[in-house]
Amino acid sequence: MSSTGATTKEDDLEAGAVESLADKEEEFQLGPFIKEGHFEKRTQQGGSAKKVGVVFKNLTVKGLTSTTNYAKTLPDAILGTFGPDLYQLVCRFVPILSFKKHQPLRTLTYDFTGIVRDGEMMLVLGRPGSGCTTFLKAIANKRDEYASVTGDVSYGGITAQNQQAHYRGEVNYTPEDDQHLPTLNVWQTLKFSLLNKTKKRSKAEIDVIVRALMKMFGITHTAKTLVGNEMVRGVSGGERKRVSIAETLATKSTVICWDNSTRGLDASTALDYANSLRIMTDISNRTTLVTLYQAGEQIYELMDKVLVIDEGRMVYQGPAKEAKQYFIDLGLHCPERETTADFLTSVTDSTQRRYREGYESSAPKTAEDFERVFKSSPNYQKVLADVEGYERHLEHTDYVDAREFKQSVKESQSKRVSDKSSFTVSYWRQVSACTRREFWLVWGDKPSLYTKFFIIISIGLIVASLFYGQPDSTDGAFSRGGAAFFSILFLGWLQLSELIKAVSGRTVIQRHKEYAFYRPSAVNLARVLVDFPQILAMVIPFAVIMYFLGDLDVDVSKFFIYTLFVYTMTLNITALYRMFAALSPTIDDAVRFAGTAFNLLIVFTGYVIVKPQLLNQKIWFGWIYYINPITYAFEGVLTNEFDGRVMQCASEQLVPQGPGVQPQYQGCATSGARIGSSSVTGEEYLNTTFQYTRSNLWRNFGVLIAFTVLYIFATVVASELFSFVEGGGGALVFKKGAKSPVPATSKIVDAEKAGDSGDSSASSGQTQASSLGGSDKDAENLPKTTDSESVFTWTDVNFSVPYGGGQRQLLNQVHGYAKPGVMIALMGASGAGKTTLLNTLSQRQRMGTVSGSFLVDGRPLSPEFQRVTGYVEQMDLHDRTATIREAIEFSAILRQDRHVPKQEKLAYVEDIIDLLELREIQDVLILSLGVEQRKRVTIAVELAAKPSLLFLDEPTSGLDSQSAYSIIRFLQKLARAGHGIICTIHQPSSLLIQQFDMILALNPGGQTFYFGPVGDNGAAVNKYFSNRGNHCPPQKNIAEFILETAAKGGRRQDGKRLNWNKEWRNSQENKDLLVEIDQINKDRSKIPAKESSTEHAYASPLWLQCTMLTKRMFIQHWRDPSYLYGKLFVAVIIGIFNGFTFWSLGSTIADMQNRMFTSFLIILIPPTVVNAVVPKFYQNMALWGARENPSRIYNWFAFCTASVITEIPISILSSIIYWLLWYYPTGLPRDSSTAGYVFLMTLLFFLFQASWGQWICAFAPSFTVISNVLPFFFVMFSLFNGVIRPYAQLPVFWRYWMYYLNPSTYWIGGVIAATLRDVSVECGPGEAALFNPPPGQTCSEYAAAFVQSVGRG
Repeated sequence: MSSTGATTKEDDLEAGAVESLADKEEEFQLGPFIKEGHFEKRTQQGGSAKKVGVVFKNLTVKGLTSTTNYAKTLPDAILGTFGPDLYQLVCRFVPILSFKKHQPLRTLTYDFTGIVRDGEMMLVLGRPGSGCTTFLKAIANKRDEYASVTGDVSYGGITAQNQQAHYRGEVNYTPEDDQHLPTLNVWQTLKFSLLNKTKKRSKAEIDVIVRALMKMFGITHTAKTLVGNEMVRGVSGGERKRVSIAETLATKSTVICWDNSTRGLDASTALDYANSLRIMTDISNRTTLVTLYQAGEQIYELMDKVLVIDEGRMVYQGPAKEAKQYFIDLGLHCPERETTADFLTSVTDSTQRRYREGYESSAPKTAEDFERVFKSSPNYQKVLADVEGYERHLEHTDYVDAREFKQSVKESQSKRVSDKSSFTVSYWRQVSACTRREFWLVWGDKPSLYTKFFIIISIGLIVASLFYGQPDSTDGAFSRGGAAFFSILFLGWLQLSELIKAVSGRTVIQRHKEYAFYRPSAVNLARVLVDFPQILAMVIPFAVIMYFLGDLDVDVSKFFIYTLFVYTMTLNITALYRMFAALSPTIDDAVRFAGTAFNLLIVFTGYVIVKPQLLNQKIWFGWIYYINPITYAFEGVLTNEFDGRVMQCASEQLVPQGPGVQPQYQGCATSGARIGSSSVTGEEYLNTTFQYTRSNLWRNFGVLIAFTVLYIFATVVASELFSFVEGGGGALVFKKGAKSPVPATSKIVDAEKAGDSGDSSASSGQTQASSLGGSDKDAENLPKTTDSESVFTWTDVNFSVPYGGGQRQLLNQVHGYAKPGVMIALMGASGAGKTTLLNTLSQRQRMGTVSGSFLVDGRPLSPEFQRVTGYVEQMDLHDRTATIREAIEFSAILRQDRHVPKQEKLAYVEDIIDLLELREIQDVLILSLGVEQRKRVTIAVELAAKPSLLFLDEPTSGLDSQSAYSIIRFLQKLARAGHGIICTIHQPSSLLIQQFDMILALNPGGQTFYFGPVGDNGAAVNKYFSNRGNHCPPQKNIAEFILETAAKGGRRQDGKRLNWNKEWRNSQENKDLLVEIDQINKDRSKIPAKESSTEHAYASPLWLQCTMLTKRMFIQHWRDPSYLYGKLFVAVIIGIFNGFTFWSLGSTIADMQNRMFTSFLIILIPPTVVNAVVPKFYQNMALWGARENPSRIYNWFAFCTASVITEIPISILSSIIYWLLWYYPTGLPRDSSTAGYVFLMTLLFFLFQASWGQWICAFAPSFTVISNVLPFFFVMFSLFNGVIRPYAQLPVFWRYWMYYLNPSTYWIGGVIAATLRDVSVECGPGEAALFNPPPGQTCSEYAAAFVQSVGRG
């Protein structure tokens, strides 16, 4: 599923919830609920028993200096293998070995001193990158990602060190991003949080609190809906944010730092959230610190204190009601209708700062000036006095609050929890809760579960049928070994998908660890506990099918022993995979190491190369046999199968044969056969061939369990010691060869706006506002970005999706139009259907039923509609390894009309780069950009196409007020340049909403309740609602008024409740709108239409699409070295082990078999390589499906062509490396014709496996299905080629089609035919068939006829 499609579905799910948040609040009163003691212990006087104020003195935080980083490429990765990377990896595990030079540090916050008392709320304000997030993290004791934190932070007298060691879960930081396990539903997510924060005797309260939290935030209707994420359909973005808030409240913490927790919430919901925080802070005496961007005046008025930060310096701290006047007294001007929070933030921005007349020269100019003035002011002396007064109060009361806090924390803990522990429940309760969650996760991901069981049963049937009817004679001995070998390996092979689960949940686990929910090791033990029943459910159908259909020995005890070993082996391999995941920084590393290790264990099991040969002849790698758990399982299963078996010698293996031969004087050409015997016992066969004995059966079982326990233990220890979760901010990453960036890039980088590792204002945030939000005359310099004068209209738009066996209406009779030069704000509560409407209007819906009329100039939409419209998505989807310039050029070249010269397109790109102030960072990789920078890049990419109509989904979400204003002002300039603009927007300030010409307002269910002009200061909107008895107060933000009016409803003068949806449908304004739309369509339809022959769905010809995309993919691979490096790594490792394990093969019968197996072992490479190809191809395909195909940039043929071509060079290089490392060490024929033929086959094999992975990925509906289907293909590829089961013994059903359809048949057949030609066979010791001649005859006389016939054959 594409990201955009998934996001659309998420937003759609909430749209059907017609009950408003206000109605929910009326049902639930938070204050009385808290006073009842549900969230905490209450004192006898009714107060909170857990209350501590926060004091910070001389708090200074430093990070590493932001040096210029350049993108790592393939040569860097290869060279790093032989030194730097290995050294860094070792140092990570053994820090004492590190000899790093002292790196220069940069100061993030300078000498902060202040206090937030219990029961107080502090608002922290500043531009992105100013240090707000750094300050919150320092207060919350989250210091690991910083180089140095000095100064004192105390919590009611408890030191920071003591808090971190014993009370970690009582001081929390809530990040801006919503990180959840997507396949849990809302109820499960909240219940799990409370299971870990509620002692056993209070468990009855858990469901009560869960219901209360859901009622508090109006998400009761989503209780059974998955939380979801970008790729998993779930609740809307606004609802997910509320789930994050509720989860944090479930921690029952005393001090909470909230980082921009209103992002994605509409103004009304954000105010309700702030009110809830105020109530909880007052009643529970909590200490609350919040950063909020675009905070409304009503939210600001709820705050007790405010802290303003500019470039890491404290420029104001004190009562919130005094802050505005303080800065006005300094000489700054506050524009009318600007909220106090916006004004305070603008003070820290030199481009937005305005001075009062006469103060231009005397007022502070820099952050240092503001800091110096503040620290010499009476306001700062009040702060110091407040700190001193609070500390005296603590000493005077003998720290009674701290003692009560500690006692309350202890009483909230379970009996078995140590006094020194930060956790609320015992370790085994943590494991129990995590086990329950793991079961929820398994059941929540039903597609994966069903696919896995389908694959198990189908593969069981297919492979068992391969061995069906295998003879009981010596002919079936080798194939029985194959059946046993496959039985113990297949389910382990299938478990490779556990790697993704183990790595992908790390961020959530780390956050829960900080919340003191559980130890990370508890999750690993929980997964093991879930494995027991889950793997048993997998093993039973597989074992029954494989055992009985595969013609293994029908004996009850043997069947249960077989099942026991298969079960234990699957547990063992699963634990092995998780161990690699716990030790690997990324999923690429985990797949590479786990896949390669598993392949090597297969080689050294003792099946491909038997144990005697492995231990006696393969001295370099034979020792692997002893540390290989598969060997013990294989011996156990094989000896179990052959125990008590007597195999008659197959007729073709009897020696001699022919006329005159007497049966009692024949020998059997099978290892383990006795002289003159025509049968072989299973024990003798195994002892001679493998040196196996059944007496080791339970020893092998014990060793298998020991290995499993060892892997689990290593995983548990690694999860506690190592965390590979990246911290916040970091430096921008430039492409190799880029010019050194200007000094602006080394400004303070704050984690708050880091997307992956960047900062939204570090490089150009200080200058962008002046350009984007500049004066009106700047519009004159705007390049001509569109020539179109077309008008887009839509009427009677309806959209519904299947839901609960019926249909859910998400859009209902929506009408409107978009004209050139007109900006339309699309508004509504979270989940009202705003994104749904945008997707529908832009023709990007991929599900559900759409109806209605969509016309451009009165005519149906042409094939090029999607190409000539731009869609700025909320998710900012890009090729992450491209630079900003490359992304914009790619869009311009492929999306502008084909008749426009390339030079003109590139010249236009220069204009766009300057327009959006991206010149300084044009060579930065998109993956390192922050939120606001990525948003500007997304807009630039869409503008590069010169769209006539621009759709934007939440372009200001997550931005501070200045950045949001800059973006909207820039859009206004675009509108003046001739674009039609439709833009969804959350929490617009009064200043922001005035930039729009019209508002289209939706209620949940996609019901329009207003579409019309904004008017001067909202006059037109106010007129519509005041005519119906709802007046907007003079100083009220008109945008907030609309949302609150819709959410809380209204009443007529006669007291009846208003239905705003019906009011609009029956209004004169709606009727006038329909008349206007009809008139527009009539007038515009008279204009001559564009000739159909000049219309193209894709602007560029196919050849240009292919060449541009191929170039981009080559660059992508080059800058993502782990992908190419992984392919080379596998070729080198498998090549070395294959070549040197089969060193200088001889000419015995065993060597002949080894010659076949050394060729066969190339099939170990595809599982690892294909597992790398599939995510890469899927990631690119998802980008194509989500953004680049809907925008008609390039088509599917171009995508497939580029994907195939870019795999060719690395496949050629890998094949050369593998062939050289394998072919010559094994001693295979060195004549040029044979060696050349084998090299050609190897080259074709490597080309095949890359295209094979892409083919598999292209037809699969989702990544979950792909990961479970891959083993199916690998099994068919490996088994149906005549090696494990010779062609003559294949069941008829498979013999005449699957054998010939299998590509590996031709590789193995061709290479073996070439390498075994003209090779003489010499029997080694133990390989000769022994027989006694009849009395009176010599051996030569007795077997003469047989020898002659063999010689002729």
